[in-house]
Amino acid sequence: MKTLSRKPYMLMLKDDSGEVTTIKLDSTLVNSDNALIVLDEINDTCWTWIGRRVNMPTRMHAIRIARGLQKSGHQVGITTIGMATSRFVEMMEKDDADQDVANNIAEFRTVLEGRWSFDDGVLAYKGEEKVSEPIAGAPKKKTLLEAEPVRPTLKPTPKLESKPEPIAGAPQPKPEPMPTLVAETIEDAAPPPAPSASLAEKKMAYLMLSVTRNSELVYTERFERDGKSGLKIESPGILVIEAVLDGNDLTVTPGDFGGSDTGRKIKSEYEGLVSKL
Repeated sequence: MKTLSRKPYMLMLKDDSGEVTTIKLDSTLVNSDNALIVLDEINDTCWTWIGRRVNMPTRMHAIRIARGLQKSGHQVGITTIGMATSRFVEMMEKDDADQDVANNIAEFRTVLEGRWSFDDGVLAYKGEEKVSEPIAGAPKKKTLLEAEPVRPTLKPTPKLESKPEPIAGAPQPKPEPMPTLVAETIEDAAPPPAPSASLAEKKMAYLMLSVTRNSELVYTERFERDGKSGLKIESPGILVIEAVLDGNDLTVTPGDFGGSDTGRKIKSEYEGLVSKL
């Protein structure tokens, strides 16, 4: 962990519809409605919290901004906070069923606990603990110089048994034969087979290819619904669609891909690629 020439701070930032602002550190803000970034110099970590009700554009913007802040930090007055933090922790509340994500969330909440003092209104730090005064009449602890020296316990030296001298002319024991080593040929293990994609997964790949070819900005989000996997795809101002994997089929809704000129172009290109499968 890196050291600082000043006391370490924690700084909380909130992403509200793509606008990031510094706010006072408050553990109650870690809820389903907020996207938060916490630059933590105490633990050399950049924390990113995404509540389950945060919309997709804000979610993607917060993660992108947090990645940048991990490297360059954020300036408050003349102080740059959290520059080049070693650790980046991303926490999606919607994924809290995953044990690693749940552990990170628990650690994050623990880090925010306790009473905080503030410099410049938003730079949080914990004050030093008070040294307790000695109670009158209580026995004092002895210092290392006052304590009685500990005398080491000497262990008896084990006696070495002397080997008898060989008798002249007596037969000497034969040395044991060296074992014969047999080299075994070990065959290289065959590489694991490459995972094969289903027909529906290939259609999903063609769908993403068609969207990205015709859009400058694309947001995606995986979901599970009624035991089926799906992908929500959003290109601002162009389309918002859902693609659900169902056996070898890929169901896209709405079927007109949003009805815009670009949406119709994406649909036509996608259907042309799928027809070659």
